[in-house]
Amino acid sequence: MTEHLVHASVTEWEDGIDLVLDTQVALPPTQVWPYLTRSELLEDWFVGYQSDSGAADILLELDDQPVPAHVLSVSAPEDDTANAHVLLEVDGIGRLGLTLTPLPSDAEVVGTRITLAHTIADRGIDHDILSQAIAQVGPVWETHLRLLAGTLTDSPGAYDVPESQMTTRYEALAEEIG
Repeated sequence: MTEHLVHASVTEWEDGIDLVLDTQVALPPTQVWPYLTRSELLEDWFVGYQSDSGAADILLELDDQPVPAHVLSVSAPEDDTANAHVLLEVDGIGRLGLTLTPLPSDAEVVGTRITLAHTIADRGIDHDILSQAIAQVGPVWETHLRLLAGTLTDSPGAYDVPESQMTTRYEALAEEIG
């Protein structure tokens, strides 16, 4: 069951090629949002950050090193039926976007789709380099989304899969785009 928790794909668009991963949780967007924007909660599944209040530039705490990032866009969910997103440009990593989409069922929201998009390459990149990038960063982002799902459902470790299984999955995805 947990091996299918995260869906992965590659999308080409005008500014580059994105590795797109998404998962779903049975919580409304307003309950997921703090885990994307509050440093102490973000740190539970990714990394913490430092910022001056209201500043568009932040420092992510990656491997005990501060990594500058610029907040390009933020839209908090107004209520449980609204989409939300955070878009960052991270030094040395590139553009990262996290989007929350409510999952309605009849008259109520029964969950949230969490989508992570990482612009991993420019359009026209050599296929071998793109394949290597997908195989390297795919398992990392999937691990973080699985950690987020475990954190949100208060079941750490319940969504773990062997790293070798994820590596094989992203190598296969890289082959598909060739």
